[in-house]
Amino acid sequence: MSFGRGNRVGVILMMLALVLLQFYLRPRLWDSRVAPDFLLIALLVIAMGSRPGAGAVAGLLVGLIVDALTPARVGAGMLAHTIVGYLASWGRAVFFAENILVHAGMFFAGVWVRNLIVVLASGSSGATIVREMLTVAPLQGLTTAVAGMLVLYIVREWFELRLDV
Repeated sequence: MSFGRGNRVGVILMMLALVLLQFYLRPRLWDSRVAPDFLLIALLVIAMGSRPGAGAVAGLLVGLIVDALTPARVGAGMLAHTIVGYLASWGRAVFFAENILVHAGMFFAGVWVRNLIVVLASGSSGATIVREMLTVAPLQGLTTAVAGMLVLYIVREWFELRLDV
């Protein structure tokens, strides 16, 4: 997946739709701790279609937005999203990126790694870390992976994606 000149409009439309879903639909779904993270989906789609430096910058920007909304842990979101953006860009080169299971795994792992970094960087207790990593992060990772796959299925023609099994 790459973003040439022809599909920049598609990327912009997808990003706007994901931002609207994040701030309009997500609060109306389940508990926010397990609801799909549409901003992380946007970050991972951008990161998987770009170089590691661009993925890290996209992560920094998404982290800045997230940290602006949760001022109790300022900096933790920027750090976590920057690392996840970089790793997703790098991981695209390592894994066969046109496989639907790889995309789902990237969404799931992105949420899990992001949550782990945020919990560790915010100085949480051991019990909170264990609960987050064994219950909350896997549930949010699962819902985000399902939502991410739906997004990729919808925009597959814009980005000329082949989603093989």
